[in-house]
Amino acid sequence: MPKKRLGTVARLSELDKSLRNRVLRVRSRLFFILHSAIGAGVAYLIAVEVVRHTEPFFAPMAAVIILGLSGGDRIKRATELTLGCSLGVGLGDLLVMQIGTGYWQIFVVVGLALLVASFVSPAPLVSNQMAIGGILIATIFPPGNGGGVDRMVDAFIGGAVGILVIALLPTSPLNAGRHQVSNVLGIASSVLDDVADALRAHDTAKLNQALDALRKSQASVDKLTTAASSGKEMTTISPFLWGDRGRIRSLFRILGPVDNVVRNSRVLARRAVVLTEDGDSVSEEQIKIIEEIADISLHLSDLYERHKEISEAIEIPELVRRLRQLGSHVGTEVAEGNVLSAQVILAQSRSIIVDLLQICGMSRESAVAVLVPTSDSPAYPPEVWHEEDEV
Repeated sequence: MPKKRLGTVARLSELDKSLRNRVLRVRSRLFFILHSAIGAGVAYLIAVEVVRHTEPFFAPMAAVIILGLSGGDRIKRATELTLGCSLGVGLGDLLVMQIGTGYWQIFVVVGLALLVASFVSPAPLVSNQMAIGGILIATIFPPGNGGGVDRMVDAFIGGAVGILVIALLPTSPLNAGRHQVSNVLGIASSVLDDVADALRAHDTAKLNQALDALRKSQASVDKLTTAASSGKEMTTISPFLWGDRGRIRSLFRILGPVDNVVRNSRVLARRAVVLTEDGDSVSEEQIKIIEEIADISLHLSDLYERHKEISEAIEIPELVRRLRQLGSHVGTEVAEGNVLSAQVILAQSRSIIVDLLQICGMSRESAVAVLVPTSDSPAYPPEVWHEEDEV
């Protein structure tokens, strides 16, 4: 089903609480769940059947921790985590066997673990994991019959299995990135809908409510780059995903425009607050322009959520046509005679049209050329939509 039109507050609430998005969240985590189950089972199997350890607790635990890493540099951080965990467990076992457990022993174990970690690697992750591994040994898992080396080997086995699962059973490098693009464009659409409604009703309170909610949406925007970086790394390390490198480059290309859509929508909403607080207004044509931009943003959000390349090939040209047509109606005459705030709202509307065209595949130069020029000497030759282009 296509996405519903929602206000900003309802949209942000839906991201976390609606049944639809809960199902989508579970679906997006199925590969992680499968990877964790396989990694934990294989790590335990190797530790028990191959290495002949009787209680290899650290093997499945390390595998699940490694597979839980997300974002860019995942393999680098996984290697650091494996090194830190293995050394921390080994050092903790060897120390606790000699000095026992207690408050001062914790002081010694953590201090020495951090000293050794600082010598071994500059990475903070190695230091943290060595300290945590030492604490686990000194408090919950004091040395038993197995000795220090066995559990250090178990931790190493778990980490190595986790890295192999990442490389040999890769998740789709595009799903997480496309999901975040969909979320961000959906938020922008809701903000613009709220702005249009509030401008028509002169409702400052609704605009302030939307802005307050929008400030809490930065986490969704921040996840964009993280998801794309993770996908880029996966297409580098896994031979099964080398064919997706072009799609990942395309995803990276639109990150800036997607981020700009939200930023420009935020600026537009703030200026709308100023305008309504001053008791001024904009023309009905400006409001309809904002509503059309909101609807196009919602359609793009829906497209990125569906992950259907055939749908994109059919629908994006239509969205580009609508944006080109919109670009021909955003000249200075739309806000002529109105206050500065109305002119700023028009300028931000023009910027969002350019952002959306870039998301649809245009270069910035071509996207800017779609707009009615506001200068006597525009930097890019105008390619403005004319009514005869419909024929």
